Amino acid sequence: MDNDVLKIGGDCAAEYMRMERQGHAFQGMAILDDLVFQLFDTGLCAVFDPVSRSPEPLCVFPLGSYNEGVPDRNYKNHSNQCMFAGPRRAGGLPLLWVTSGAGTGSDADGFFYRCSAEEITLTREGGRVTGGTARTLRTVSYLAGDPLPPGCEEPAWGCPAWFPDPENGFIYIFSARYRTTKDFFHLYDKNSYILTKFRLPDPADGGLTVLKAGDILDQTLYPYDAVFTQGGLLADGRIIYTFGAGKDHYPDAVRVYGIKERRLLASIDLSASALAAEEIESCAFWHGELYVNTNSKPLGGLFRLGAVTNIKEKEL
Repeated sequence: MDNDVLKIGGDCAAEYMRMERQGHAFQGMAILDDLVFQLFDTGLCAVFDPVSRSPEPLCVFPLGSYNEGVPDRNYKNHSNQCMFAGPRRAGGLPLLWVTSGAGTGSDADGFFYRCSAEEITLTREGGRVTGGTARTLRTVSYLAGDPLPPGCEEPAWGCPAWFPDPENGFIYIFSARYRTTKDFFHLYDKNSYILTKFRLPDPADGGLTVLKAGDILDQTLYPYDAVFTQGGLLADGRIIYTFGAGKDHYPDAVRVYGIKERRLLASIDLSASALAAEEIESCAFWHGELYVNTNSKPLGGLFRLGAVTNIKEKEL
């Protein structure tokens, strides 16, 4: 690791609120307009109020990409991560870009882990959110097998995470050379995280876009020093990503990767923090600070990483 990488200790996390589980495991999470959009395995979206900190959701609705496992479990919408990106639409929100899929293999249209662009519309009564609907405008996948550009590697081992950048017209896949679970720890020294850049398809076109090796614009390798990938977001030209499951062999952590800088910018160890025993899932900014969510029973957690303000001042 470079000497100038910012390291932050494990005492920077503080529990902020708890959220009721909606049937399945907590997964991706985004925060916008003082609302927490919490996704659950299969593609349910629950909206919570972080101002009141009530554990009860304001509303619950299925994403357009909701899937319990049809035609088989590989297609279940794991909702591994999500983020709002792009201009606000008629419904008042930007598109919510969701990493879906569950199987680590692929079909004729590419890896099962795909990116679904969801248009969400909320209903309100007296200014309070009371319901919501979603429809999938576009799905993006990656199909391996074609000859790769010189110097590039296949950008996914089966569970790629997708990061859209509508402002600049790109979309990224964040993945690894090998799986990041303990069964592959014997390949630890050979593993790397891989960020691959593509043109972003116009979501207005609808349907499915299948990206291939010939569509790769750029690729960057990052050090493999955190295990058990979870979810994250793209902000200010950085990929902010969470790792771990609250276990000794899967310690919770956050990494910040610079896209333009092509290097790891920040390393946050959460193995001794307030959320050390919880399975971290994803992250989102709210009022300038980074929050992470956790998968717990019966209440999931939302934790504030107060020290991340140091990253924003020094690195972001």
